[in-house]
Amino acid sequence: MPDSEFTTILGWPGYRVYRHEIDEAAKTLRLWERRKRGNRKLICSGCGRKFSEAHDYNEREVRDLPWGEYRTTVIIEVYRVRCPNCGIRVEKVPQLPSKAPFSKRFEEAVGQACESASVRQVARQFRLAASTVRAIDLRYLKRWSATRRKDGLAQMGVDEIYFGKQMKFITVVSNLETGESLWCGQDRKQETLDEFFRTQLTGTQRKHIEAACVDMWRPFTNSIAQWAVNCRIVYDKFHVLQHANKSHRGSAEGRIRRSNCNQRLQELTRPQEDSAANSRNHE
Repeated sequence: MPDSEFTTILGWPGYRVYRHEIDEAAKTLRLWERRKRGNRKLICSGCGRKFSEAHDYNEREVRDLPWGEYRTTVIIEVYRVRCPNCGIRVEKVPQLPSKAPFSKRFEEAVGQACESASVRQVARQFRLAASTVRAIDLRYLKRWSATRRKDGLAQMGVDEIYFGKQMKFITVVSNLETGESLWCGQDRKQETLDEFFRTQLTGTQRKHIEAACVDMWRPFTNSIAQWAVNCRIVYDKFHVLQHANKSHRGSAEGRIRRSNCNQRLQELTRPQEDSAANSRNHE
């Protein structure tokens, strides 16, 4: 098969296969590719600035989707540019979203498999370590979250989750209308929720928050009052009833305690009254 047909099947825009190697015993396929003629627009991976001249290049080996039973590896020529803003940086290649030795579509296949199977099952399917699958899935979810359309936040919920003695608490912010968790931060301080408002929402988005459901933890309510000026704070029913029960139980215990004290006082004073009455009778 000529290299041009390998180029067509591989389907990486702007690149062509100039060499291939097939190992039938090991069931592996290795493809060497470089930029096509005319495809000389280099983009700095740091700031996105475009260049027409390269500083140098090297070969990078990444794993791609398998071709049938053959495990496919692509060896691609990657250029570096001399950027006045970032210094010498590697070019931005759409098919290589990270420094990991995997192509973008390979990571997407792993991430999609993790949606319906456990990490161990996906690791066996793609012959990867479980830690590698977790790292790929995390990068896949970050790219998905950055590009998807997000619903507006009008009703938010804030709560904390206990994670043990080491991490202790994490703060979770969710959209109550969609039921989606939006953000997590370590600890449950006011500064933790301040970070969410400062880094995740614009000023316009903060103004559009109408209500926030929280427990009666003062740092959360202080942060909401500071950042979301139009937001009404709603205490969840669990904590309201909990405080009401404590108050009722406290008043009931107080009444019982006073009743017991009065009864005990009567028991202590009755013998004295009886003795006084007996002495009067003898007289």
